[in-house]
Parts: sequence; structure tokens; C-alpha cells
Amino acid sequence: MKKIFYFIALSLLGMAGAAAQTYESAQLLERCKQELLDISSKQVAIHDIVFNTDGHWLILYGDIGYSYSYIPSPLENMLVKLNSAGTDINKAVLLGDTSWVLLYDGNKYTSQSLPEGLTSDLESITKKDKPFKSVSFSSDKRVTLYGTNGFIAKGIPQRMAAKLAQLNNKKVSIRESAFYGSDGWVLLYGRSGLAFQNLPDDIVAVLQKFAKKGTPVNLVRFYGDKWVVVYDGYKVETNI
Repeated sequence: MKKIFYFIALSLLGMAGAAAQTYESAQLLERCKQELLDISSKQVAIHDIVFNTDGHWLILYGDIGYSYSYIPSPLENMLVKLNSAGTDINKAVLLGDTSWVLLYDGNKYTSQSLPEGLTSDLESITKKDKPFKSVSFSSDKRVTLYGTNGFIAKGIPQRMAAKLAQLNNKKVSIRESAFYGSDGWVLLYGRSGLAFQNLPDDIVAVLQKFAKKGTPVNLVRFYGDKWVVVYDGYKVETNI
């Protein structure tokens, strides 16, 4: 009987820990939402929203503005340095507590503990002397956009790869990309072009609404089943 009680106690502790983590993530997301709405109310352009696996976030806005719940100290130090120097801060990716990349000043980047393949992609683009657009990464999938219509991709869904190739061949500007779950994705191109697949119904309805109106969507980001859409430069729609 003691072993059974011991197992039950461990199970209850595990459930309590999971509940506490879920509550903390919800609180972090709510803070992110409030920060986004505050920035949006000031009509300041929102350039990126980045989540790590714990729900911590980083928002890049204006030319040199940033706000965050938690980021690794080397990344924080770099943001302070760029902000103080008045250097444009463009995009970021948080892969973990010690793995990240920051794109800034057009074609420059700084990073820590990135997967080897992603580092090679960034170095290749730097040698081309082309400006970075964005980096999207999800487990074994990645897309790096650069220049007007350039891209480097690995492990992405077939339809996404086909769409990127089509846009590249037609010399259409490719602006942004994002991954959702195991096989969902979004591409933003041209002034208001949208392509996506295997997304939740609620965000599909939002994207279709904007596509019908010809409203430019600037950014789509996911954290689990939560999503944020930035449109018209600074406006925000989200299910957080």
C-alpha cells in the first residue's frame, strides 16, 4: 500500500507543477497582450514578437524599441547596446534560454548556440551582402528570408516550398514566414499577399478577412494554440 500512496503523491505533485506552469504561461501571455495593445495604441510599428518554450516573450517595435518578460543576458546586453547607438533592431528568434539570434542594421546578426544549419544559412546570406528579412525555426524546419525575394529553407512542407519557389521565380517580395504545430505554415508576400495551410479555424477566419479587404498583414506569430496577427503596421488581433 505504501508504494501505491507514494505513486499517488508523486502524481499529485506532477499535476500541481503542470498547473502552476500553465498558470504562469497564461500570466506571461496576458502581459504580452497588454504590452502589444499599449504599443499599438501609440501607433508605433511592431516588427517582431518572439516566444520561447516557456511563454516568455520579446517584442521589437519602432526603430530601436524593445520590451520583454525574460531574455538571456547576452541578448539583453546586445539590445541595450543597439538601442543606445540608435541602430535599427529588426528581428529575433528565441530557441531556448541560451540559443537565440538577433537581426539588426539590415544585414547584420548576432547569435548564441544556434543549430549548425541555421548558422550556415545566416553566414551564406551575409556573404551575399543582402539584407535579412526574417528567420523562422521550428524543430527540423527553418526558413530564412533575405533581399527582395531570396530564401533558404530546410525541411519545410512541400506546398510551402512550392509557394516560395513560385514567388522567387516571379520576383515577388517575400516578407515573412511562420510555422504552426507539426505542419502548419504562413507566408506573407507582396503588399498584402497571404498563403497558409493547416492553421486553426479562428486565425484562418482572421487572415481570410484581411485578404478579402486587401489589408496588409505584417506579422503572424504562434505560441501553442495562441496566435498574434499584426496588420496595418501597428494594429493587433489575437486570441490570447
